[in-house]
Amino acid sequence: MQAIAQVFSILLDVVGPVFIIALVGYAWARSGRAFDSGFVALIVNGVSTPCLVLDTLVRSGVSAASLSEMGFASALVLSITAALSFLLVRGMGLPTRTYLPSLVWTNGGNMGLPLCLFAFGERGLSLAIACFTVSSVSNYTLGQALQSGAISLRQVLRMPMVWAIALSLALILTGARLPLMAERALQLLGAITVPLMLLSLGHALASLSVASFGRNAFFAALRLLGGFAIGWGVAWGLGLEGTARGVLVIQSAMPAAVLNYLFAVRYGNDPQDVAGIVVISTVMSVVALPLFLLTVM
Repeated sequence: MQAIAQVFSILLDVVGPVFIIALVGYAWARSGRAFDSGFVALIVNGVSTPCLVLDTLVRSGVSAASLSEMGFASALVLSITAALSFLLVRGMGLPTRTYLPSLVWTNGGNMGLPLCLFAFGERGLSLAIACFTVSSVSNYTLGQALQSGAISLRQVLRMPMVWAIALSLALILTGARLPLMAERALQLLGAITVPLMLLSLGHALASLSVASFGRNAFFAALRLLGGFAIGWGVAWGLGLEGTARGVLVIQSAMPAAVLNYLFAVRYGNDPQDVAGIVVISTVMSVVALPLFLLTVM
């Protein structure tokens, strides 16, 4: 009974706020009211997220060594997931461009950041940002290259988040501080990131439909359970404990990223199947995430 009570507590107090805000975005989309998702994406990716990254990392007191360790752990999770997923998809005779990205790259931003913030506090958010950065940069380069057939390192250098990480590490290593006026501006701009991400997630899910339910449900469940298992394995292998272990496991067990669907639409890689994996894995995560959190909190 106590375990059941803990699950409901996590569901209500940690996972609940994430899905409530996403539900507002979903309801807004279903109502037919205007929502400029392109503008919101530009603000989130180009302004508020870099500000959140810079503000959180500098104020958190997390060392550069801890951030590097988390970044390495996240890269290791991605590499293992990609290798195993490639073997599975090819073994099933399915196109890797369609199914591999949805098994590898997760919604570590829209869902992972707020979830880690609510579950593990400011330190958890800082470590989650390290995971999110590795996942996001690799998706915009390797993930997009997989779906398009070409890779562009130039796009990485144009990502504001990469420069925000670099500046954050420079400030942490030198002990320098930004002017108070700049710090407060960063804090205000960064504060809009999580709500906008969740509203955008809900809005995006409202436009997706589920196709080939059986196969996509299999891949959706594999995304969650496989990510959870690999995250635990890497955390154990690297000796991560406490908040670091919890963040890595939860970030590894997120549902498939909506960005995978956007790339699939752009490059014509069976977007309806990718949409099915995104939607089903997100719905499944309502039940799965409280159980996953129960093992690491």
